[in-house]
Amino acid sequence: MKTIRYGKTMAAIAMLLLLGVTIFLCVMPLAKAEPIDTYHSGWHLVRATASEDSSSFADEYDLTGVTSGISGTFADMNSSAFHIPSRNDSQGKGTSPGTKWVFAFSAEAFNAEDDTFSFNLVGWAKDNGMLHNIAEGSCTLGTQAVGTYPHGGDALGRTISSVAAVYTHADLTFTMTDLLGDAAVGMYARVTGTGFVNALIPITTVTSNDSFVCSTLSSTENCTATVQINPAFWVDTIAVDELTKWSPAGAGDANTNMMGVNVAVLNSGDNEVGLLIVDLAGLEYIQFIIYDADAATNEEAGFITVLGRPY
Repeated sequence: MKTIRYGKTMAAIAMLLLLGVTIFLCVMPLAKAEPIDTYHSGWHLVRATASEDSSSFADEYDLTGVTSGISGTFADMNSSAFHIPSRNDSQGKGTSPGTKWVFAFSAEAFNAEDDTFSFNLVGWAKDNGMLHNIAEGSCTLGTQAVGTYPHGGDALGRTISSVAAVYTHADLTFTMTDLLGDAAVGMYARVTGTGFVNALIPITTVTSNDSFVCSTLSSTENCTATVQINPAFWVDTIAVDELTKWSPAGAGDANTNMMGVNVAVLNSGDNEVGLLIVDLAGLEYIQFIIYDADAATNEEAGFITVLGRPY
């Protein structure tokens, strides 16, 4: 009898040990796993830096189907459309557990502060999905300089970059050999060098094809400086004018930062980066069509870039 009881006791202990080991093996991976709020993601280049696509959305896509080649069908999708990577193909930029993406815009301020441009965001599902006009709106530049694009590349001196601009303090004039008439009143010059307090300064006068005038310069003597034109700035204000079918009825206005809707805006109150958040569930391609971005109008930005990442 004692032998039987002893055997039962040992069997019970063995079962308890086995159960303990099983629980330990199940719990440890969960304890080591990162919570979802530690997902990291990098920025994808959704629209390469370029001037406006067309003068209007209708010039880019004729949804009536009358104009051949731009009807908005899957086959007519522009080659610049962005292919949304799957979670299994994050291109080394990380991922997130949801289907929302966040977008940031930048552009060059050719006409002083608050230059603007307009956009439409469209998308296509797989297998001959039709064009879906997700949202349209406008953007206004802030004063946070891009500096270096997240995808790489100089965002300070695409138009002009001179390391030996000659500064004449008597008339606040910079002279260089590589200006070639590309500077315009209202553009920003990034001025750095000995004798200068590094600053972004608006051009007030273009005196010839190789010299221009900036006001409120910090140097008090003649010297040479590094001048970069035209630095890009981040958009700080996004206004969504039309949500079409992408936001459920009664969900609210995207511009009020309501995160429960499929399109939402997070604007900066201090000239810093503003964001557009969109739920891209089910889509394979998207495209931002940029228009109203003709810098020659003295109010519109030029050379717009769109970046996006999982949110």
